[in-house]
Amino acid sequence: MNWPSKDVMAQSVFDALTSSICVIDHDGIVRSENGAWTQFSSRNGGAGSYIGANYLDICWKATGADSEVAHRIGKAIRQVLDGKRQRFEAEYPCHSQNEQRWFLTRVTPFRFDSDSIQGNPSVGAVVSHQEITEKKLLELKLKGIAETDELTGLRNRRSIIDHFCKAFAEHKTGRTVALFLLDLDNFKEINDTSGHDAGDLIIKQVAKRLSALTSQNSSAIAARMGGDEFALLLEVEQPWCIVPIAEELLGVLSQPYPIDDEHVQCPASIGIAFYPTDAVTPESLLKAADLALYRAKNGGRNRYVFYTDNLSEAAQLRKQLFNQGRSGIVRNEFETYFQPIVRLRDKSLLGFEALIRWRHPDQGLLTPAHFLALLKDWSMGEALSQVVLLQVIQHLSDWPEIRISVNLTTGQLRNPNFVDFLCRETLAHSVNAEQLKLEITEDVVLGDSNNEFETTLTRLRDAGFTISLDDFGTGYASLSHLSQFPLDEIKIDMSFVKQLNTSRRARSVVRSITHLAHELGLSVVAEGIEDAEIEGIVAALGCDHGQGYLFGRPQPASGIPDIIKAWPYSSRALSALPAPNLRSSSR
Repeated sequence: MNWPSKDVMAQSVFDALTSSICVIDHDGIVRSENGAWTQFSSRNGGAGSYIGANYLDICWKATGADSEVAHRIGKAIRQVLDGKRQRFEAEYPCHSQNEQRWFLTRVTPFRFDSDSIQGNPSVGAVVSHQEITEKKLLELKLKGIAETDELTGLRNRRSIIDHFCKAFAEHKTGRTVALFLLDLDNFKEINDTSGHDAGDLIIKQVAKRLSALTSQNSSAIAARMGGDEFALLLEVEQPWCIVPIAEELLGVLSQPYPIDDEHVQCPASIGIAFYPTDAVTPESLLKAADLALYRAKNGGRNRYVFYTDNLSEAAQLRKQLFNQGRSGIVRNEFETYFQPIVRLRDKSLLGFEALIRWRHPDQGLLTPAHFLALLKDWSMGEALSQVVLLQVIQHLSDWPEIRISVNLTTGQLRNPNFVDFLCRETLAHSVNAEQLKLEITEDVVLGDSNNEFETTLTRLRDAGFTISLDDFGTGYASLSHLSQFPLDEIKIDMSFVKQLNTSRRARSVVRSITHLAHELGLSVVAEGIEDAEIEGIVAALGCDHGQGYLFGRPQPASGIPDIIKAWPYSSRALSALPAPNLRSSSR
């Protein structure tokens, strides 16, 4: 058998290649093609063989959906043939009604050795088309996964930020891009009380409601930014056009969510910012909307707030405050002051309430009114409460006959190690548990659907600590809550106390609270007593103890021993305390 000639062998190898390949001359005329090229041409509506045809003319004359790609390929081939381009490579779609396909085209100059200098025109070029549909479908799938929130099917944070950039680049003069950032108001409580599955159901329902809203506006895009935070981006003619949309969005999200057999309320707060009036970059637009959202959350929730320059200034001041606060903790700038608590019957000194002060290096001694944002912040509030608690324990080791009331945060009570920590610290400083009264606020009572706080408070009470419900009457805790928690005392908020000499209704409320508290074996403290008239009224209404400027202003720890010695009435703190609560210390 004779071995085939080089030309026959080369054509056989050429035809065996799976890529569709043709060779064109400098004018674009197809001089050679392999079998795959013929099949490629026929499948895409071509003439089959293109031998003798001008491939450049075919590209230039292309019409329809693929014409733009064909024109770009034709231009690139001409540049390669003229030596203006070394090679060309590009991916392009070639779809039909029945299928989606993608190809990779490559154009490589064809030169003789003597013409191999880069920049010189070439005698021709090798053009190839390789199908990459499987690779492209996989890429699109991975891209979709990367840009989609798995739980809701909405765009994710990365995807919508990319869309910000696109919207900014394509922005039309006279139009406004609006960004809504929204955050569910009590989602954490729902997660804590009903579980994460219930939380996920709410997130999905929020996404469904947002999708229904965006379907009414072709320019609107919804995304889940993470957790319980969502975003809505849309284009409007004027900023004021947003108001009805914001109202509708707020109303839609305020509707209850059906979870199992319940209807759960989970409204949202919304921050709104505009491009180009509020921001000129995607990052600054996101920051502006976030500042507006923060104001909405802190302004009462279930509302929308538009960004203003004042919010930016407030954010800078807040950032400065928090930085100084963190440094202040490290530098021990926070101090504990103490205000007397007396027994109204004989004005004997029962103990003191611990109150935080900040000895600021530049502003001097600050009351909590000057750094309230720190105390309300979950993390900083817990840190500052721990500072006060540790300082009080340290002082009590030097004041064995004093009882001190200390406010606790929900973060401390939620810490599973808190009870052990407190018992360990008091033991290490030889402080008796009965010297420490732990005050909680109504939000602890109201946010304890799974009895987490009740369990912690019971453990604390069983360890010998006294539990007091502070500022009673300022929130939504009902009198029925008093019997559900292991309490020893309630403190009636000063907002009631200050009205006692002018409001018959306030007197009736305080009388009723005091009567029921006594029926439950609880003692009652009236806060904010500033004159003898109020003192007489609260005593007549049955309050057991009093606190306020009438008995003494908050004082530093250094002055407490002298206050005790100079107290004008029968005293000696612990010896003057009322008998133990009539309620059992165990539940």
